[in-house]
Amino acid sequence: MSVPKKRPLRRIVVLVMLASLAGAAGIVWTLQRPLPINGERVVHIARRTTIAGAIDSIDAQCTLPTPALVRMTARLMARITQRPVHHGWYRFTSSDSQWDVVTALLSGRRRPAIRVTIPEGLTYREIASILQRKAEIDSSAFVSWCEQDSVVAKYTDDAPSMEGYLMPDTYDVLWRDDASAIGERLAERARSIWNELNVRTSRKEGLTLASIVQAEAANVAEMPAIAGVYSNRLKRGMRLEADPTVQYGIGVKRRVLYRDLDDSHAYNTYLHTGLPPGPIGNPGADAIKAALHPAEHQFMYFVARGDSTGLHRFARTGAEHMENVRLYRIARR
Repeated sequence: MSVPKKRPLRRIVVLVMLASLAGAAGIVWTLQRPLPINGERVVHIARRTTIAGAIDSIDAQCTLPTPALVRMTARLMARITQRPVHHGWYRFTSSDSQWDVVTALLSGRRRPAIRVTIPEGLTYREIASILQRKAEIDSSAFVSWCEQDSVVAKYTDDAPSMEGYLMPDTYDVLWRDDASAIGERLAERARSIWNELNVRTSRKEGLTLASIVQAEAANVAEMPAIAGVYSNRLKRGMRLEADPTVQYGIGVKRRVLYRDLDDSHAYNTYLHTGLPPGPIGNPGADAIKAALHPAEHQFMYFVARGDSTGLHRFARTGAEHMENVRLYRIARR
């Protein structure tokens, strides 16, 4: 009796293996396909985003050739490596492949620094909001850092908080930066700028005056003149009568009302002589220089022109000032 031949079974096994290899090769080839984008795309992956959500966000910006395959591969790799999706900002270019997308999400290596600009004159709470919105820095943690006793003692001259001691500038925020890391960077930058000026003026007083000048001046060229007015008033023992200090004290940036002038908080320079207890915002380098080197003149008052220039009219006497106020009201009609 003849023995049955096994060649057909072997052929089936070989064919299955070849098909599997071809399928695997096809998957690898598909995953290596480049992203069909021009230039670069920056994609934000929020905290606690799922793999599917992350792939959908990237697909919306980069148009993945096979998003379903990328999603399946990412889930499989996450299970094998036991790695979660890393949140943050990711930068992809046309030289990146779909496989690069998977490895980036599970390693976090392609997260670029986010460039954040902090404008002059903002309070630390406003800075916290910008950092939260643009770089996912926890705003509550940043505010807490600015009010922490050990931090305030390290960076200030007996100030109530870090208000005024953070330098406005453009910063690269890294994905690993937290509230304290970026706070220290702003504070060290502010300290460096002050030390470069090499002055003997009390830092607290200098920054407090600079913060008022920053709030009043829309034009850098006017900063020394405005600083000169406040310097003259301080020398004569006159109240500063600066609206921005009142706004800071009531906690709202709006037009100052007559009833606000009777509020007895410590920042009301219509009631109290001298400088307020501390800075009312974080001034830039130009305002600091103006406060330290005010223009020498006889002006005691200033009021906005009321036009699009953002400039002011200056006066030596109360009568001159009231005339300038009249011109301001005409311009605002």
